[in-house]
Amino acid sequence: MTDTLVAEGYVDAALGGDKWSGIPLTTGQFYLQKRENGELTTDILEEAEDWMDEIWWSGFLQFRTNRLDELDGDSYATAIDKYIDRWNLDDDESLQFLNFMEDASEIEYTGDSSQLDIEQINFFPPDSNVATHYTSIPGLGFGNIAAKYAAPFASKIKLNAKVSEINSEEDGETTIVKYVENGVDKAVKAKTVLVTASLGVLKAGTIGFVPSLPDYKQESIDKMGFGVVNKCMMSWDDNEDLVWPADDLWFFLITPDDETSGQWTTFYNPSKFKGIPALTAWVGGDEALAVESQTDDEILRDVMKNLKAMFPSIREPDRIVISRWGQDENIRGTYSFPINGRDFYDDADNLSKREGRVWFAGEATGNGWGTTMGAWNTGEKAALAMARTL
Repeated sequence: MTDTLVAEGYVDAALGGDKWSGIPLTTGQFYLQKRENGELTTDILEEAEDWMDEIWWSGFLQFRTNRLDELDGDSYATAIDKYIDRWNLDDDESLQFLNFMEDASEIEYTGDSSQLDIEQINFFPPDSNVATHYTSIPGLGFGNIAAKYAAPFASKIKLNAKVSEINSEEDGETTIVKYVENGVDKAVKAKTVLVTASLGVLKAGTIGFVPSLPDYKQESIDKMGFGVVNKCMMSWDDNEDLVWPADDLWFFLITPDDETSGQWTTFYNPSKFKGIPALTAWVGGDEALAVESQTDDEILRDVMKNLKAMFPSIREPDRIVISRWGQDENIRGTYSFPINGRDFYDDADNLSKREGRVWFAGEATGNGWGTTMGAWNTGEKAALAMARTL
């Protein structure tokens, strides 16, 4: 995908020289919160790299590797519990760190740790890295790249138009796509149709298919994992409000309690890209669904509580934007993940199969699940196949 974007001029080729960077958990600053005499104290965790090695890499992940056959069908939550029991872990620091890593996996994969498949997901092994060279560059980013790519045929893109039915029986020669545009029922006939709706939308059944989708495909839709990650994005007008380390991109708060370890404890710092003080708080899995019922003020209160623990002089932001992807009827979540008890790749293959004149693409239909690259590649593959039939 990157090569295509560079070739088309959508990404500066010079950015490709340093495209690999360590993932947040190896480049961020950790803070450890402790409860002493009934009071919470927070300090920088200077030994974060040692903890990561001893507790996660050489500890839990090695346990996972050695006992993968025994853990087959388990979730991450169950496997971590088995690891704790196996070694009789009872020291607060190890348990705190494992709680944090369990919740970090929910942000990475969107599902609750009780659903993430231990065999199909190898969360954060040593030397992990990720291509991030154009996702946060001012003027670039995926949104601007997509808009520039679509500009030549923007007039053919219908926004505010919700598809309600894809009917391949009504007309023997074409498929009729029925949709509602600005409150008006409309329809269009097509020789080929590509469905790229999210797995969440397909699960909700808001798009009707005539004839109905075959049982094998509907079963995969119903049983595949599809989760939620939400963000609280904050910005400040005054540069003096930047009271956190300007050059650190990530901050993590390790709390003393399991029930708080995943509640707005991961923070991204895009300030140097934005030109103003800015932070983004993250939450994933069941916690991400739970916060969607809260008001913005309630969410900001919880976010600020954790920020003040790390940076006591921080004040409330001038602006906030909070996502609620689970409530967005056009998405109904964020992206797919391998759920325990299912073979993700078999399900993705089922979902990708063509049904007559109707093709399917999207991140949940290939091996690049959870990524823009996966969505791009499956869409390109389906588009080429459709073109060959015309």
